Amino acid sequence: MVPEALRHPPGGKPWLLYLVLAGSVAFNIGVLSRYGASTPEVPGVAAPAPVQAIGEATEVSNAPVPPELLAPLPTAQGSVSAPGSLHFSGAITRSLSDTFVAAPTSSPAALSAVFTRLFAWDVDMRRDLHKGDVVEVLFEQPASGEPVVLAAKLHLQPGSSAERVFTAYRYQAPGDAYPSYWSAEGQEVPRRLIDGPMENYEQITSLLKDRPTHEGMDFKTNMGTPVVAPRAGSVTRTNWNHAANGNCVEIQYQDGTLAKFLHLNENMVQAGQRVTAGTVVGKSGNTGHSTGPHLHYQLEQGGRVVDPIKYHGTLRRQLQPTAMPGFTERVTQLDRQLGEQVAVNP
Repeated sequence: MVPEALRHPPGGKPWLLYLVLAGSVAFNIGVLSRYGASTPEVPGVAAPAPVQAIGEATEVSNAPVPPELLAPLPTAQGSVSAPGSLHFSGAITRSLSDTFVAAPTSSPAALSAVFTRLFAWDVDMRRDLHKGDVVEVLFEQPASGEPVVLAAKLHLQPGSSAERVFTAYRYQAPGDAYPSYWSAEGQEVPRRLIDGPMENYEQITSLLKDRPTHEGMDFKTNMGTPVVAPRAGSVTRTNWNHAANGNCVEIQYQDGTLAKFLHLNENMVQAGQRVTAGTVVGKSGNTGHSTGPHLHYQLEQGGRVVDPIKYHGTLRRQLQPTAMPGFTERVTQLDRQLGEQVAVNP
């Protein structure tokens, strides 16, 4: 309450009241300028990253890297070592993302996304999960970037007659440039496109429509990995909408399908050029609106987006018999680590 003498002073204006109000305004401005008017933090929830709309930039957001500066592609090793690892196991009560909130990582959401990416080929994460299903994961947490899963298991309806167990072990097969994920039986967990645009890539990180505006398939790979035309056709244009797509190539296949190859580091073809299946059309990169080196592969027919999985078809590889002894030994090591963790935190 403001005293009556300040609100209505006898014989004059309320100068003292004006002085008090001015001081309050000055104090509030000082607090805002020092601490900012940010949204209150929520425990366990990271602050949102700045967002830039696709196409807003006036130039390529990630400039191409000169070919002579590109790091060499990885060589086949036959195994993957784990100098240090973290463990997590838990039962689903509400959702998969909620379950991973308790994981020992700085980014539970990222770990949940990597886990989901592994088993999305066989399990519908919206319809097939039930309360009481169990997740197990052994992973490494690099200083930057998403967690690297070494082994993962998904137990659906454990203990029931409908129980199913899906497994995924990170292992670099002899002859492969990158590690992949294999079931305990030696079958590759992620599917591969038949005659796809890349032979060597680390992982398919995004499928058609897994985000509302995503209209293709993303292949995570090192900069400079060859990108080929899966079908014969003609190059219709290159480097359109450069700010968003970066270096890019569009090819019309002989059946009329339009194929788009985005975020390249280098184009190897020109508009009007005819290409045959297997022709190298560019090198993978990180140009345009891109968060890391990858290839975005998009198909359209009559102006409508087509799922590359349905267009190309998929296959699953099986480890060669000569690779199975080393792989089995690796699975045993990883299972032992998972078992120790489950015994500590059932």
